[in-house]
Amino acid sequence: MFLPKPLTYLALALSIAALLLSAGCEKTQTPPLDPSPEVIISTEAATPPTVTQEPTPTSIPAAAIVNGEPIPLSYFNNEVWRYRDSLAGQDVRPEDAEISQDVINFLIEQQLLAQEARKGGYTLSESDLQARIDGLIAELGSQEAFSTWLSNNHYDDTEFRMALTLATEAAWQRDQISATIPEEVEQVRARQIFALTPEGAQRALTSLASGTDFSKLAWEYSPESGGELGWFPRGYLLYPEVEEAAFSLEVGARSEIIQTEIGYHIIEVQAHESAHPLTTDARIALQSKALQDWLSAAIANSQIVIQIP
Repeated sequence: MFLPKPLTYLALALSIAALLLSAGCEKTQTPPLDPSPEVIISTEAATPPTVTQEPTPTSIPAAAIVNGEPIPLSYFNNEVWRYRDSLAGQDVRPEDAEISQDVINFLIEQQLLAQEARKGGYTLSESDLQARIDGLIAELGSQEAFSTWLSNNHYDDTEFRMALTLATEAAWQRDQISATIPEEVEQVRARQIFALTPEGAQRALTSLASGTDFSKLAWEYSPESGGELGWFPRGYLLYPEVEEAAFSLEVGARSEIIQTEIGYHIIEVQAHESAHPLTTDARIALQSKALQDWLSAAIANSQIVIQIP
């Protein structure tokens, strides 16, 4: 009934490079069906999006230019095909415009991450790149099988090397961002009484005022969990109103009725520590948020021009 914030994974985590390093001959994975927030294309944070059909000064047709670096139009088009291929057999498919938007967002974010990785001193040498490709060939069984895989997934050798390099660089930068989240952070442990209606919440509040035990009511209202929210850091719960109340209350105190879009909550704080170990789910959620915050800032401070309709 009351869940942590759902994770929004960067498309990079589902990119073809991850597949190549782990799944061999499987078909390519897709850009995200639940993509990160739509890319804001601008030359400055406060300016409107810049979308142009003008030819680029680069030597190759570009789908977009990110801080002077082109995203080849052929790479974009083939990523669209790979995305479409992955949807084969699905009853509900995104519209073509949505697919194109997802793909260009993914490629822009990948380019920004890769650029920052290079600034941070990371390089994928030609020998390391070849070693990764050799490992994939060995996993597939032969050079011929590898060539077939490339063809089936809309790659030629040059584009595949570029895609694998970009994905590896972007993954390195993503890991640097994830590493900024410590093992322990300020956290609260709380439980709640949750009601679907204001009348139900008011009955609970009246019962509490008359001396009914909070835990008893929490189990009555949420028999599957007893209203337990567990330990959580800032930025983890789905509804910030509940989280804000939890961090503002003293240990042992309870809130008034808190309304959210799903219902009505009364919370009680059980513990509050300035440094408490993160659960795996909470750590992943904070890493995802750090990544999205980084991308938002990078997009706002980059020169990005999209050159596709």
